[in-house]
Amino acid sequence: MSLDTDDIYVVTAERILTDLADIQTVAHATGDGWKAPLWKALEENGLTLALVPESAGGPGLALDEAMALLRAAGRHALSVPLAETMLANRMLGMAGLQPVDGVAVPLVAAPRGEMAIDADGHVSGRIPRVPFGREASALVALCDGPSGPVVALIDPGICTLAEHLSLAFEPSDDVTVDGTALAHAPAGEGLSDLLNLGATLRAQQIAGALERMLDISVTYAMEREAFTRKIAKFQAVQHLLAQLGEETAAAVAAACSAADTLARGDSGMEALLEVAAAKIRCGEAAQKASAIAHEVHGAIGYTAEHPLHRLTLRAQAWRDEFGSEAHWAVELGRAIAADGADALWPLMASR
Repeated sequence: MSLDTDDIYVVTAERILTDLADIQTVAHATGDGWKAPLWKALEENGLTLALVPESAGGPGLALDEAMALLRAAGRHALSVPLAETMLANRMLGMAGLQPVDGVAVPLVAAPRGEMAIDADGHVSGRIPRVPFGREASALVALCDGPSGPVVALIDPGICTLAEHLSLAFEPSDDVTVDGTALAHAPAGEGLSDLLNLGATLRAQQIAGALERMLDISVTYAMEREAFTRKIAKFQAVQHLLAQLGEETAAAVAAACSAADTLARGDSGMEALLEVAAAKIRCGEAAQKASAIAHEVHGAIGYTAEHPLHRLTLRAQAWRDEFGSEAHWAVELGRAIAADGADALWPLMASR
């Protein structure tokens, strides 16, 4: 049976990540030497362009197909800016600008920060806690322009960074921009809900991390012995693993439903419901699943040499990016209140 295009991309991604970013190998690594060959392979195989439309030089994958790559990245607790570069290149492509080589990082004002551009192409604004901001070879901003939203390609040289770290000890920098863009163009129609897309990308990554947490927790329970028995034989551990499976299944279902919704082109209240539900449910699942996985593993899961902490820390860090659970809960509540109670059940029943 032949593979579909999206299957080929996911299989390719899994092979690259297994060969060059195996989670156990990276956990034992003493430096970042593994990142350069990994990034080169991701670029050479077109994975950084997976969200770019075919008309703009991308592979032409549907949104849900491209997002499956990020679930694979989540399973490897990938700590390179693949999702960020995919999103930034999509912003450029949808605006009719040429996607860039290297690390591209998006600057999305919502839900925090602001970014504006004037008629002469001068960009100004500040976005807090930008993932991998200091590693960017190019920044791509969605700006408020004189006549509507504008996508601007920005040289990092005109930016000022205040460096911070995320919960996963990855760059999470405050970026202040004040200078002329390298290029700019009106934002494409498909970028009207950019925050929705970013939140769904993070939901997919969290779902992938939870899938791997479940796999390694079950494997560990089948191998670890206590009181001459495999701990998987103890009813309390079985109960924990069942809970972990429930949280994982819920996260995967919510993330994939949001991806399907955006791929169909749904917008408005339908898209908000799916994206908010995915980001909220995946965030809650990340909290519960991380606690359960560490409880199953005991102290060894916290050690630097064990891969579990890479998964749990990244899942927790991804919760707050592109809107926390609190942000999405408030947005969803406001929208439901504005539409009125009579509209809620038909909306729920239609999904």
